[in-house]
Amino acid sequence: MKFLKNIILPFIAISLISSCQKVININLNKADPKYVIEANVVDDTTGCTVKLSKTVNFDESNVFPAVSGAVITIKDLTAGTTYTLPELRPGFYRDETATGVPGHRYQMTIAVDGKTFTGEGQMPQHVAMDTIYRTIGVFDSVTAISYYDPAPMGNYYYFAEYSNGAQTDNIYISSDDFRNGQRIVQNLNRGGGDYEPQAGDYITIDMQCIDSAMYQYYYSLRQTKNQNAATPANPVTNLQGGALGYFSVHTSSRRSVIIH
Repeated sequence: MKFLKNIILPFIAISLISSCQKVININLNKADPKYVIEANVVDDTTGCTVKLSKTVNFDESNVFPAVSGAVITIKDLTAGTTYTLPELRPGFYRDETATGVPGHRYQMTIAVDGKTFTGEGQMPQHVAMDTIYRTIGVFDSVTAISYYDPAPMGNYYYFAEYSNGAQTDNIYISSDDFRNGQRIVQNLNRGGGDYEPQAGDYITIDMQCIDSAMYQYYYSLRQTKNQNAATPANPVTNLQGGALGYFSVHTSSRRSVIIH
């Protein structure tokens, strides 16, 4: 009897659990698509680039449609020069001659489909990355870089990571709030993304000196990626007009390393 009991009781429990299953259909509300702007003014041969797209609903394919036909201007408010960015391919606008200058303030204006979006930012002073290497930890290894932070307070950094030419989803940021004017060694090991370096990967780090508004954008974006809420908030934007995204005016310093 004890043997039969040990067989019958689990069988009954499984049957009860199975009979309680219910299919729940979730009604996902449709939302009007929003414009997404990824705009950069850089102090190198990249110049000014803008990617313009639209959002899609949750139940649609994760492909954001490019937006063509926009009139995009970048004005150097310090020098009084205005650039109109040509559309090189659908949704991608670029002017390589519009090289950013540290200390200059820039204004972006996008006119599309009867709407206008704007953004402003001032390019910080250029800070160069002096080394990049791999450090060996107890359980794994991480990419580390070093640089000298300028003496004035208020320097902010974003480290874009590329693996074999493609940007990863890790978000690395830093500020000089507690180490102003020092030589800083930055371990890039808590980016919040899914990418983990593998042996043989060619890693490039683009160290960007950004302003405080862009620091808040990347900080809130990382918080959004890390949270488990059903309806995560959009990252803080420095754009006006109702679009999502950012307008980044930054310097760039790049170095690469091969993972062994």
